[in-house]
Amino acid sequence: MSFDRIPTDSSGTLVPAHLDGYFIVSETELTDPNFRKTVVLLISHNEEGAFGLVVNRPTDVRLGDVIEELDDADVGALTTFIGGPVEQHYLFALHSGLPETAESQYAIKPAPGLVFEPVFTAIEGFLRNEWQDIDAVDRPAINFYLGYAGWGPGQLEAEIDAGAWLVLPGDPDIVFHPEPTEGWNAALSRKGGLYHVIAQTGFKPSVN
Repeated sequence: MSFDRIPTDSSGTLVPAHLDGYFIVSETELTDPNFRKTVVLLISHNEEGAFGLVVNRPTDVRLGDVIEELDDADVGALTTFIGGPVEQHYLFALHSGLPETAESQYAIKPAPGLVFEPVFTAIEGFLRNEWQDIDAVDRPAINFYLGYAGWGPGQLEAEIDAGAWLVLPGDPDIVFHPEPTEGWNAALSRKGGLYHVIAQTGFKPSVN
C-alpha cells in the first residue's frame, strides 16, 4: 500500500494522506493492550512513518515524581499520561499555548489550540516560576506524557486500511478532557450514528 493512498478509515470515511494533527481512535476490535480504547494524537506523519501520543491514559504518577525539582511546586501535583509503549523514560508535553519564551525551537503546533513540546527543559522554568503566579482557572491547559507511539513506513497506513482505526481532526477538548479516561468515548461520539452507540456501550453490535 503506497503512502499517498489511505482510502478510508474503519467507518468508510475518506481520510487525508498526511495525518499530522489528526486523532486516530481505536476500533473495538483492536485488542493490543497498548492501544485498546485509546485516542492517539498524531504529531508527525510522513513517508518515514508516524509519531503520536496516546492522550487518554492517565497514570498515578505525578509530575513531581518524575521531575524531583518540581515536587514542591503547584505543577508537581499534575498527573502524567502514558504517551505510548515506546521510550517511556522520555517526557513530552502538550499545552494550549505558553509564552514564546517558554517554547523551544522544536515545538510543533499539530492542530489549533495544541502545542507539542518535546524539550521539557524549555518549559521547566516557566512551570517553576510564572505558573505559580497564575490563578488556577486562568492557567493554560497542559498535559505530560511518558513515552510515545510510533509506526514505521507504511505501518499505520496498513492498520487504517485494515479497519483498526477511526480518523478524526485533533481537538484540544479531547486532549484536555476533564475526565481523561472518557476521551475514547467522547471521540467516538463525535462520529455519530453507530459510533455513538459504541461509545455508550463499549462494544460494536453484532452483524446478522
